[in-house]
Amino acid sequence: MLVRLTTITTFICLIIFLGESCVPASESELNDKPLSLSDPLLQSIYNFQNAQQVDSLVPLLSHPNKFVRMAAARTFGSMKLSGTAYKLNSLLKDESIDVRKEAAYAIGQIADPTAEDVLVKSFIQKDSTLNLNNVFNRNILESIGKVGGLDNLKNIASVSSYAKSDDQLLLGQAKSIYRYALRDIYDDKATALMMKFLNDDEYSADLRVIAANYFYRAKQLDIEPYKFQLAKLVESDSSADIRMTCAATLAKTNDPEIEANLLSSLQSETDYRVKTNIIRALSNYNYAKVIKPMLELLDDPNIHVAQLASEYMYTNGNARDIELYREYAKNNYPWQVQSTLYKAKLRHVPNRYINTRAMLFNELKDLSNGTKSVYAKAAYIRAMSEDVLNYKAVYAFAKDQQSPVIKFGLIEGFQAALKSPKWIYAYNTRAKNRYATGEIGSYIAELAADGDPGQLAVIGQILSDPNLEFKSLRMDYNFLNSALNKLSLPAELETSNFLVDAINYLQDTTIQQINSSNIKPIDWTLLNGVTDSTSATIRTSRGDIILQLKPTAAPGTVANFIGLAQENFYDGKFFHRVVPNFVAQGGCPRGDGYGSLDYTIRTEVPQLSYDAVGKVGMASAGKHTESCQFFITHSPTMHLDGLYTLFAEVIDGLDIVQQIQVGDRIEDVIIHTL
Repeated sequence: MLVRLTTITTFICLIIFLGESCVPASESELNDKPLSLSDPLLQSIYNFQNAQQVDSLVPLLSHPNKFVRMAAARTFGSMKLSGTAYKLNSLLKDESIDVRKEAAYAIGQIADPTAEDVLVKSFIQKDSTLNLNNVFNRNILESIGKVGGLDNLKNIASVSSYAKSDDQLLLGQAKSIYRYALRDIYDDKATALMMKFLNDDEYSADLRVIAANYFYRAKQLDIEPYKFQLAKLVESDSSADIRMTCAATLAKTNDPEIEANLLSSLQSETDYRVKTNIIRALSNYNYAKVIKPMLELLDDPNIHVAQLASEYMYTNGNARDIELYREYAKNNYPWQVQSTLYKAKLRHVPNRYINTRAMLFNELKDLSNGTKSVYAKAAYIRAMSEDVLNYKAVYAFAKDQQSPVIKFGLIEGFQAALKSPKWIYAYNTRAKNRYATGEIGSYIAELAADGDPGQLAVIGQILSDPNLEFKSLRMDYNFLNSALNKLSLPAELETSNFLVDAINYLQDTTIQQINSSNIKPIDWTLLNGVTDSTSATIRTSRGDIILQLKPTAAPGTVANFIGLAQENFYDGKFFHRVVPNFVAQGGCPRGDGYGSLDYTIRTEVPQLSYDAVGKVGMASAGKHTESCQFFITHSPTMHLDGLYTLFAEVIDGLDIVQQIQVGDRIEDVIIHTL
């Protein structure tokens, strides 16, 4: 099959004909043998990646076995080391299409703009009916989207001759445009083409989901010309993935007609994930028309929907309705909803309503004292902090709590109070502001002495925020240096870097942030008998979630996960973070998201995609900072591709994943090997 291209753009449009066509496999290729995880050579390749030994990997790029060349090329895409892209150039003409695919992907991952020309020249014009070269072309196009300039975006968008059956080329075209958008590079023709893909359900589901995410994730994209088409898709498309993504996109406009469409869809929608995104979108619309359905959704049986409805009151409410929020808060809602309603009341109640504020504060104290859940206690304490005039009482109530989760809630509450618009009204002269800010500064110094990593991380963020003006106060900030020196690295690496930011800002220093120096070697004995069919069961207080592991793609991560499971590390840990219709995250030894181990593992990002619900990835604070925390996706999250290690996917228990709430317990993790 010939790739159909417009003659006008043939020369400038990535379509430089190399005279290559699909050829039969060579004799040497037919004799190539795949490498198993037990193969010492494959283990050496991954060990070189783990040690970032580029010089040891380069000779393997010319190994006679194509599977060796493939594995070696793949490592470059995970390491993403600057200045290494050119080492893969020769593989773009390799006799094996599989090697070429790996090289094309890896070059894009390295994100070197100088690789743009070689990628363009490697695009193959001819293909067979087997679409073999077009899979390679797809990777070339996506990689250009990661490194290319505006001219090539225009060239890619101008190609209109691909048939709907040219699925690989269309995917490459769409992924390229999407990748450009993630770098805030846009073209009107590209946007129109993505809407064409999105609007036509005869295109593949994968292509349409990419197009939908383009409109959602492109931060600077003007959706006004397309808003009614997007609204129609929310109302009637058969794919929940399309409906939810288009709904989230409509937060970028506030057209009254779109508002009516969203409210109508909210009433008729049955998929909770779509509902959550409609709720998010409606935050940008007329409060008077939206508040009634939001109040009704507080009773929704799905906790994610009810929680986001309560957050709508917090974000969009007003003083006139505080009694309404208070009445609803008296209902027997889950703590996530109830605490947020209290946050809404205290955020919107005028500072002069002294008695109301005192009553709400006492009610929150009773709620906090009356629950056994540390997450609920922390949420109620966080709600107390919305009363910016009462920070002394909040500190007195919570300062002696021992749970790191509750401590984190206290300092997070201080951060919210300092950033609140009500802070400015409450302390409306420079003298008052400096006094109150300084008093919180003294509390922060006292809390820092505890050495709690979660609190210290937020303290670093507070003190380095120029809008909060801590630099202008006459405070001794040496306590930050003391706290920094006491941190345990690399377990508290993220906290360390937040403190470094604060010290550099406050003391005009140039201390360098620290990278992990304790990368864990891959324990290959843990992968004995492990294949891509190996499964793991996460037993939770909600039910079982069964994963299929991906050791071939992420051997270091899978070995680490299996080792922790076999050591019973995950037993009794919690899901500490749940973002409705995004992720559920767990495995933190502290339970607040700032817990780690005394080592880190390498980021492993071969060509896998978070293109569906139930993908399992490693949480991180940056490249090569993973250790024990993981997340499970609620929906397609392709903006995470190539950044976060994807090491498993859910094959049973998706309903449990979608029920998980903050505070749900991991009973244990069981590995099933053949």
